[in-house]
Amino acid sequence: MKNYSEALKLIQNNVSIIGAQELETQSANGVIAEDIFSSSAVPTFSNSAMDGYCLKSDLTKNASKENPVELPVKGTIFAGDKPPSDIKGSETYEIMTGSKMPDELDTVLPVEKGELIEKEGSTFLILNEPIKKDANVRKSGEDFQKDDLILSKGTLINDHHKIALIMNHKNTIQMFKNPTIGILTTGNELEETASSSIPNSNGPFLESAVQSMGLKCAKNLHSGDAIDLIIKKIQELKDIGANIILTSGGVSAGKADFIPAALIQMGAEIIFHKLWIRPGKPILMAKFPDGQIVFGLPGNPVSVAVGFRFLASQAIRVMQGREIEKPIYSINVKDYKKSEKFCLFGKAIASVNKNGQIQTEVMTGQESFKVKPFRDANCWAIIPEGIEIIHKGDQISIFPLSQDKNIDF
Repeated sequence: MKNYSEALKLIQNNVSIIGAQELETQSANGVIAEDIFSSSAVPTFSNSAMDGYCLKSDLTKNASKENPVELPVKGTIFAGDKPPSDIKGSETYEIMTGSKMPDELDTVLPVEKGELIEKEGSTFLILNEPIKKDANVRKSGEDFQKDDLILSKGTLINDHHKIALIMNHKNTIQMFKNPTIGILTTGNELEETASSSIPNSNGPFLESAVQSMGLKCAKNLHSGDAIDLIIKKIQELKDIGANIILTSGGVSAGKADFIPAALIQMGAEIIFHKLWIRPGKPILMAKFPDGQIVFGLPGNPVSVAVGFRFLASQAIRVMQGREIEKPIYSINVKDYKKSEKFCLFGKAIASVNKNGQIQTEVMTGQESFKVKPFRDANCWAIIPEGIEIIHKGDQISIFPLSQDKNIDF
């Protein structure tokens, strides 16, 4: 059997990016497929950061209450206006937020600090103190210079990234294609007609988990425990173009565990089957000759959650052009004992202590059928194989409950 680290390497070696496409920035969703650079300065021109009066700062260097400076106000510059270019002497202008600064003027006095007087039919701005050069001015290129890196290849785009892209006039961008996911739950016990039926939580959970990563679930199917039915359903998911197929149940060593045999019969290569992990030891990864990937997850709900969170979702990241996820480090707050042979993915509660440090408690109730702890858990804790006890104060690795989400402290 392989350990978890070996399984991650096998995922990286066997999963490929499925291509890129050009998308409109406003609707783009997924991972950026190229380094994106600014083609011009942002802001493209110097502009006023507030409503006020634009003027030459040098004219105010000797201003005081005893020696006020009077500057004639010649007009108003609104956002979108072409600024005046024939400014003479000490002329100043009222200016609105976002308006382009005249080349001859270099600072802005906030409107609430402006004192105006009328004299001889003209309006004058009175200044009783020096005004600093460039005050309240957004300088051209202050945010981005030409050829600055905006976003790196492999970045998962978010709403805030789009502000920078649009401000840099990037109306379309190259994005890696998002993989399509197919789901197949198996088991006679999940049939509604079964005399001892069990609710099928795995199908809805996996579909929701896929959608939370911004991906499409092509189909969510179910099959009873018969190899011909399982092959038929897997082929259906292959035919509709599912890049990754997630199955649940049927991967252990029982008489009704048909997933491995079905995949082999269909021509798939088994990449790994069974890992030194808990929960989820029987998990399987297979690959078809055309590159389609299958993760055979065990049937217990928590094993399904672990298999998707720490194996299938990592394969999705690789297929999207992203790196394998990195852990968050936390201080363990309570001794916890486990089997030394296995890597434990434990339901846990993380919080921030009074010193601002993240601290985590591994919960009781780690059995693969127990879902009640999810009511209180806000993260996963990983305790590697080779460790039997983690002690209070030890550093441990934690991950959010769901891929691409934050821990809700």
